[in-house]
Amino acid sequence: GRPRSPNTLVDRTRGPASAAARRGAPAMEVDRYDALDSSSEDGSSLDEPSWISWFCLLRHHELFCEVDPAYVQDRFNLYGLKEEIGPLYGEAMGMILGSAPTERQLADPSQRIHKVLNTARVLYGLIHARYVLTAQGLQDMKTKYHAREFGQCPRTFCHKHPLLPVGLGDQYSASGDNPVQRYCQLCEDVYEADTGNTYIDGAFFGTTFPHLFTQTFPDTKPVKNKFKYVPRVFGFKLHQPGQASDEKEWIEWPKRQKNDPDSEFDSPG
Repeated sequence: GRPRSPNTLVDRTRGPASAAARRGAPAMEVDRYDALDSSSEDGSSLDEPSWISWFCLLRHHELFCEVDPAYVQDRFNLYGLKEEIGPLYGEAMGMILGSAPTERQLADPSQRIHKVLNTARVLYGLIHARYVLTAQGLQDMKTKYHAREFGQCPRTFCHKHPLLPVGLGDQYSASGDNPVQRYCQLCEDVYEADTGNTYIDGAFFGTTFPHLFTQTFPDTKPVKNKFKYVPRVFGFKLHQPGQASDEKEWIEWPKRQKNDPDSEFDSPG
């Protein structure tokens, strides 16, 4: 597939592409979220959605939670971000605290909104990384965790344990080499996040979040299992030079039958 661009946003709508997309419009790829229409199914008018709600409903943005606008407006929570974001900080902040962009604005790639939108995405992500470390942010992410919105561990012996988003670095990478990962509390390993062609930086979640989450909510900490896949050839376990001394603490899988012959392959390392 195409390489993921740091400036690509795609919402969850799976319908046909818009006319602008069919014309090959450059700039940000933002397929509109059709559910955020100006009218409901019964024809009644709906309030205009906020930018934060719109952003979190974009496709592959299920990793994000909605940051409380009051948190965004508190300057104490924004320390250092103005210098990091640059000259478009004010416009980006105004966008985040405002309403969702309209179809007409997004359809015209020449409009300044696309440049501001890219900056707002980064600014929101960096604010989000701080918010998810607060009591309310952790609680918001716990709701998504229990709904398994972050995905499930692909490792067989983790039995689909729910994952948590994590960054391998705390600094935003404009070059796109710090993509968000997903962490499993059971095997304590990380896995690539499925974000399609949308680049989501790991700094939008940070290196601390999943571990603080586990400490804050000990009920989510799983009981470690000792299942470990053991490679065998004709039923004999392969000898691994330099095996750890606690190897026998693991429960081997597949299990060896009681009448299996002993072999030099089963000798301790």
